Amino acid sequence: MPERKVWFITRPERDPKFHIDALQALQKATDNFKMVWSRNRDIHKRYEEVLASEELKRDNISLDGSGGRTWAAMLRTFGYVYTTPSGTLSLTKVGTALLEGKKIRENISKQILTLQIPNSYFLESGFRPKFEKDFQIRPARFLIRLVNQRDLDYFVTKEEITFFALTAKKDDDLRAVTDKILKYRTATKEEKEEIKKMVANSSDHRERSDRGARDFASAHGDVAHTFMMLCDYTGLADYIRGDALRVPSEKHQLTTEKLADLDVRYPFNKRYMISLQRFSENAGLDVDSYKSSGFGAIGPATNRNKSNKKVRRLLSSYPSLQSLAVEEITTILEEEFSHSEAKQYAASLNNYEYTTLNEDFVESYLYEENDLVFEDKTAGILKAIGFEVELRPKPVIKDIRTEIEILLHVDQNTICIIDAKNYKKKFVLSANLASHMGSEYIPNYNGYAGKQVSYFGYVTASDWGGERNLKKISEKAQATNPDLFAQGAIFSAKALLGFLDYCLDNGFDENERKQKFISNFTNKGFNNVSEMV
Repeated sequence: MPERKVWFITRPERDPKFHIDALQALQKATDNFKMVWSRNRDIHKRYEEVLASEELKRDNISLDGSGGRTWAAMLRTFGYVYTTPSGTLSLTKVGTALLEGKKIRENISKQILTLQIPNSYFLESGFRPKFEKDFQIRPARFLIRLVNQRDLDYFVTKEEITFFALTAKKDDDLRAVTDKILKYRTATKEEKEEIKKMVANSSDHRERSDRGARDFASAHGDVAHTFMMLCDYTGLADYIRGDALRVPSEKHQLTTEKLADLDVRYPFNKRYMISLQRFSENAGLDVDSYKSSGFGAIGPATNRNKSNKKVRRLLSSYPSLQSLAVEEITTILEEEFSHSEAKQYAASLNNYEYTTLNEDFVESYLYEENDLVFEDKTAGILKAIGFEVELRPKPVIKDIRTEIEILLHVDQNTICIIDAKNYKKKFVLSANLASHMGSEYIPNYNGYAGKQVSYFGYVTASDWGGERNLKKISEKAQATNPDLFAQGAIFSAKALLGFLDYCLDNGFDENERKQKFISNFTNKGFNNVSEMV
């Protein structure tokens, strides 16, 4: 199936002021979200009935509940609810805030302005066709920034949005889209038709015989109309019906400042790489629950953008900035900054109130190619959880070459040894590897720093298998030494990263994080953070 090349938005209702009404109707139809939603057509039809009774949709109930699914898809798109592993719909914090009547317009505006492609709903298996993989854009924010430019006289028409803005794939496509619109505005009538025809031929994913500009405008114009309404709702731009999206002169500065503030508070969210649930929970924070990334402290001023990007790149290997001291950050930044400038940035980054996962670390870790660097980054996550971590320590027994990659000091009496496996396809805990861990690694490190090996584990870059061999490792180690009672675990990199993210979002202190993590060592494997918490 061809992939989407153009923005899309689920739009059974185009006006966002009715989002809260749709959410209230969903609450009623699902008995306060207790009923299983996935594949439950009776509940889907029930939702349609409630929507019709509330006069939110026409009084025609579909045979299979497709209307109800479409309305729920809209609410999932904007992050008010998400689908749980058990198939129910769970409210996010922003969804809860709406139902409690808290800062309704602010919260809906926040969801519009942080809406991104991709997001958890667009990545669900049931969403078809998928967007092309190189999409990484916040559509409403992009559109407002596009309009709020002197070059475009602070307006963009619906036609220009349809043919040029909707085809942008990244936030930094702004200049390219602006140039296309400027070229279009100065073209002749015949040239404009040719330009639109070229866009339709190259950008429409739909399989059909007619790929003309008129059909493209008809198919995607309503998406443009919906995004114009969404932008208007935020108050940062005005939708002049039948004309264009505009930013009036009295809003130019306010809109610029608000967009800058949004970039600081809400960077592009890459948690969909960890798990769709973690993305939904984080993207669904209400306006009073946002977590500062720390980079907000160094400011978004234009003349510092290049330096800020360099700071973020240099720190992208570290999962949690609040776990780094000023001196550590300074040393890292001194790779490319002078000592005084590095110290200035470090002091700013170290002095912030809220904590969250370093967004730039997510992709850096999950797509790491170098095996040693993968081990280092895994150790960084474990350190951020709260453990004292040693990399590649020497075993207790002398003249033994076998070395474990990561050692955790759990408490005064126990340690945990971790083997990091940067396998891109699948790591299988074979009988041979299990024997190696049980008969060599665990006995060779037992007694390290006067402590007992009570836990062992594996962190793998992708999928894993061989869970049942964890128990065999425990048995093997005990056969070697009857006093050894070690239990193990296997964690995917996504699960480990998601665990840290979950703990930071929920404000758990180091002791809580360590206890929750160690409690998972029960000779089990974990693919997803939801299985760990």
